[in-house]
Amino acid sequence: MTQATNSEIAAYRSPMLVYDGSCGFCSRSVRFMLRHERRHELLFVTRDSELGKRLRRTHGLESVQSMLWIEGGQVFAESRAVMKAAGYLGGWWSRLAVLGSFCPSFILNGVYRYIAKNRRRLSSDAAVCMAPNPDQRNRFLA
Repeated sequence: MTQATNSEIAAYRSPMLVYDGSCGFCSRSVRFMLRHERRHELLFVTRDSELGKRLRRTHGLESVQSMLWIEGGQVFAESRAVMKAAGYLGGWWSRLAVLGSFCPSFILNGVYRYIAKNRRRLSSDAAVCMAPNPDQRNRFLA
């Protein structure tokens, strides 16, 4: 597996969400984002795809079991990724992200880790194959 180059990452000017494509909870979260986003520019990458693996390797996060938010050459994991995603959605979600930023990160990350650890139990069904509409399809990189 090759490492993603800075130029490869820089080629994507839109923010990227790296998620577990085999997790029903994670897939539903992606569908939620697609329904509620306002800007329609977020790119999606499954964590176990070749691109997802390269991105995680580039940022030294191969062993991190977290959703990742990559934007402007920076990578955010765990609760910070969730806060970035909420901010991206706009509206009340952005306000919740601002409120969340006042909470200590060890608490937010603890909640994130608990949910992540139990995400398969929290999901009532297995991941279903996502069928993005034609407008969304080109935003799924892998």
